[in-house]
Amino acid sequence: MKRQTIKAALLAAAGVFTFSATAWSAADPNNPDWPCVQKKVENLSANSIWDGPSLDEHKQWFNAEKIPALVTKLASRRVPIEKATAAIDNYAASVPQADRDSQLTKLFTGLFETVNNQRRSIIGGIEKYQRSQKSRAEELEKQGVDIAKLKGDIVVDDTAAVPESEEEQKQYWAGRIFQERQANIPIACELPAVLEERLFEITRHIRSKMSK
Repeated sequence: MKRQTIKAALLAAAGVFTFSATAWSAADPNNPDWPCVQKKVENLSANSIWDGPSLDEHKQWFNAEKIPALVTKLASRRVPIEKATAAIDNYAASVPQADRDSQLTKLFTGLFETVNNQRRSIIGGIEKYQRSQKSRAEELEKQGVDIAKLKGDIVVDDTAAVPESEEEQKQYWAGRIFQERQANIPIACELPAVLEERLFEITRHIRSKMSK
């Protein structure tokens, strides 16, 4: 047993180390709402993964027969890589040899644009989530201060699992929820890389079906 403010006790009980501004200092000052250890790269470069023909003539890929539906299938993470590559094989076999390189270039153009948009949306969602967490942290800190002002210094049993008063319990569970949500951020941070790896693997298979 030791004497401490209710705010400190609640934060310790919830396992939330701090809600202070220093806890939210970004690794990249140019992107203050980016919480990931991975560097923020909002847009991919096609040249970094594509060594085939120029994409400039294939911007209207969505008007090509079969390609939009195939792009949707290839871009979906629900579709295993094995099924994705099999779909590419089937499509390539259905296209005359003379048109194959051109059509597969269109396919890559559509896939690249779609995956790039998916990544950008995920990155925006991560930043929005982080801003929400920052706002919630400020609310929790204020609530802790308000409770401390109302109750003053009290004797707190450090071994107690959950604070006893209704106000303390609300703060405790709010802190627990906050912490659980915060733990989801590193998982979300992996998603852009997952999309990149899938795009790279599928692109490599597309290129293997081309003559140039």
